[in-house]
Amino acid sequence: MRDEIGMGTAMRMNPVECRRLLANEPTDVIALQHLAADLRDAGDGLRAIRLFRRAYRLHGNTDIFLQQTDSTLHIALNQISSLLDPGRFDEAAKHLEWLATFIPPTGHLARLLATVWCILGRDGDAIAMLPNIGAGSPSDTGVGVALAALDTHRRHYGVIGTVVIPAFKAAGTIGESLDSIQKTLGHYRFASGREDAQVHIVVVDDCSPDDTVDVVRAWGRAHPEQSLSLIANSQNRGAGRARNAGVAAAMGPYLWFLDADDLFLERHFHVTASMLDANPQWDYVRTDMVFDRIDDQVSASWREASVRTYPCNLCIRREAHARTGGFPEETPFWPATADDVAYSRAISLALQGVKIGLKTVFYRMSPGNVLDRMQAEMVSGREPGEGAEVDSRFMAIEILIRRRLQALAATQEVREQDRARTARTLISMAAARTAVGDHAGAHALLRQTTDIDPGLFTAWFELGMTSLRLSRRAEAKSAFARASGLRPHLAPARVNLGLLMLEDGDATAALPHLRRALELAPGNINARFLLARAQRRSGQLPEAEDNLRQVIAASPAKAEYLAEWSGLLLQKGDGPAALTAAEQAAEHAPDLYDAHAARAAVLEALDRKPEALSTWERAITCNAGFGEAFTRRAMLLLERQWGPAPAPRARATETTRRLAVTRLGSNGRFGNQILQYGVARLYAEHHGLTLETAPWAGRHLFDLDDPLPGPPLPRLSEDEAALAVGLAAKAKPTAAGHDIDGYFCGDTSPLAPHADRFRRFFTHAPRWRDRFDQVQARLRQAGDTIVCLHLRRGDFGWGPFWIAPEAWYLDWLQGIWTDLPNPVLYVATDDPGSVTALARFRPLTAARLDLPPIDGATFLDDFQALCAADILAISNSTFSFTASLLNDRARQFMRPDRGHQELKPYRPWASPVLLA
Repeated sequence: MRDEIGMGTAMRMNPVECRRLLANEPTDVIALQHLAADLRDAGDGLRAIRLFRRAYRLHGNTDIFLQQTDSTLHIALNQISSLLDPGRFDEAAKHLEWLATFIPPTGHLARLLATVWCILGRDGDAIAMLPNIGAGSPSDTGVGVALAALDTHRRHYGVIGTVVIPAFKAAGTIGESLDSIQKTLGHYRFASGREDAQVHIVVVDDCSPDDTVDVVRAWGRAHPEQSLSLIANSQNRGAGRARNAGVAAAMGPYLWFLDADDLFLERHFHVTASMLDANPQWDYVRTDMVFDRIDDQVSASWREASVRTYPCNLCIRREAHARTGGFPEETPFWPATADDVAYSRAISLALQGVKIGLKTVFYRMSPGNVLDRMQAEMVSGREPGEGAEVDSRFMAIEILIRRRLQALAATQEVREQDRARTARTLISMAAARTAVGDHAGAHALLRQTTDIDPGLFTAWFELGMTSLRLSRRAEAKSAFARASGLRPHLAPARVNLGLLMLEDGDATAALPHLRRALELAPGNINARFLLARAQRRSGQLPEAEDNLRQVIAASPAKAEYLAEWSGLLLQKGDGPAALTAAEQAAEHAPDLYDAHAARAAVLEALDRKPEALSTWERAITCNAGFGEAFTRRAMLLLERQWGPAPAPRARATETTRRLAVTRLGSNGRFGNQILQYGVARLYAEHHGLTLETAPWAGRHLFDLDDPLPGPPLPRLSEDEAALAVGLAAKAKPTAAGHDIDGYFCGDTSPLAPHADRFRRFFTHAPRWRDRFDQVQARLRQAGDTIVCLHLRRGDFGWGPFWIAPEAWYLDWLQGIWTDLPNPVLYVATDDPGSVTALARFRPLTAARLDLPPIDGATFLDDFQALCAADILAISNSTFSFTASLLNDRARQFMRPDRGHQELKPYRPWASPVLLA
């Protein structure tokens, strides 16, 4: 006969009797259940469920067990809830996780479990539990709202790091220092691919007697998008204490320090943060710096000593900074007396780091500052500290630093475990998002994962893969580099990193990664193929041939392999065999760009130019965004219409007098090629170098006769070359003797002093002038005020090349149109359909100018119209931005701003080329 428990007699047995029976016979099912029921009635649901579970293992009746736990669970959960107020969260989690091993967590159990996990910082587990709660949506639950708030906080405050600025009597200089941070951040966004990257700035005013506080507040109001905190001391406490106060308010994994009269140069964030990203074993990175007007006079020993102790050339992990104890504040170091020297000694003692030779900080010489006071010593040739007495204070700080290390390490292990648990859950959730094609959702989860646990190599690898799917190439490369740094034996990360470097034109840098990948995975055919490609492009033809033979033997019909084989044969001088291989590649893969590009290159080499032209056009249909096909097609058409380009001049014989841009014509298209050429040409002329360029359409359009590339030169990325910085008056030609690769889409401010010379490179050739005069005349016939818009569509809409809606331009036009004297609107666009929204303004387009087309340069009329505008509104495109650089007549320049969802004014010679 069954009772309310499910087994046994109708009458409830006395608990004492149950215990007596169980003492003699522990497997007495009836006694177990009766005792469990008594505990349940007494409010001890947890013990009751344990006994019901013991009984279930004996009787095996699932229905009865579920009935018993269902009637008891709410009592057990109330018991667990009572543990929360006194803060016994670990104990509560232990009970809840035990229940969830045999009771599917839903409803109140799921809600309580998610809540406890959230409190314990196990966000990933809590997020995964939300769908089980049973509410209409996660936002209907307290834990859902809490987790969403945490995620919002991470996104709003998930900065790459914080710049700490101690300020004292800095009203005249701090604005420029803050501006330098914004320019540096703009470069970081473009170079890293993290378009949403932010830095936090903490200014600590050390009781300045001037208007420093007001200047900082005004700057903050003028830059509301920049995260900035201002701490105002009521007493002067010295730079060390001010920096510590700033660090206490810092956010993000990295710390930078900047004095209020110094400047970050454009590459500082990207160079330092990317090196720490890729080398998790390093705690800090130091760079070199420019010592104002005495930079070329400072002795090597003084430079070394200064670089080692100056805080402003340092990027340090925030947790590593904490391990040093920060800047000393003890009496011997206050006011500011050797606190930066002591801090550098602590870094050397406790941390691991590296110094690199790139100059990324400008150390200004201000009246009375350290550089001003020490300049005579620094250029004297005497060793630093020569003749000075030994100061025992440094021993004291070393003792204090060691004292702090043990205390700071005590709870680190627990924190690491919690972070790792949450990160694993988020990676699993990201995989689920990827499986259903939600790559943006997966990317957000993986970015959250790397913020929570930066040492997890799987998170960085998956972030790299997801970034590739979203066409965020720079971020993908950074992520794969980080994964390779964390796990040197991870072959796939090295393969992907090598591939991206190859696609960026840096075969030499790709070689060691691909060689190592093949050592780790000898059977990886793709790694062997990419290694062969890198070897061929680096001039290692025998090695490339050996590897290509192996991959073709493994996959004889693989079109990509055959196209590469064609290129190798062409380099060896066997044109007919190269053509056969390229045609086989195109037959196997009719839509493969590489196959048609290989065939076109062979046809050009065999002087079969009409066939080469049609083949380049076929390649463009496969990938319109590749610069190579665009350039080769343009050159063939221009040569057919105008004849050969000017004969190239002889190149310099000395390597140190050479500068090359061999990727010109392959990196980007017309507008970007102008940027590459213009910056490199300015640098070459500034330092008396001969610029060598690959063939490109500019030779025809601008009558350029630069030498063609000679023997290969070592490659430098645009970050390493720093050509814009090298235009300074006393800059040394550090990039001489190198081949420069890049897109030069950073801030144009360093180029501004050379604007007229930059324009002359492109606007004085007879063919350019004749066509420009014709375009301008047609526009002036239509109106007195030429308003030009550029609406880039076509291959845009991915990565940094986002599309601004026509509505933004329409709103802006409506606001200005009636105030303009006899205006005419011209729209430059690759999408005629986008003009419809502007029909009320009766816009002109290139087709309505009624000029004979220039084969190979059909884009020229649009470009020259932008150059002729009185008012210019561009897209987020190098094509129209470059036109604004050449436009010396416009009185207003506008560009789309995604943050404000409208067009905003900009200055062509003081702005980043592309906006995130």
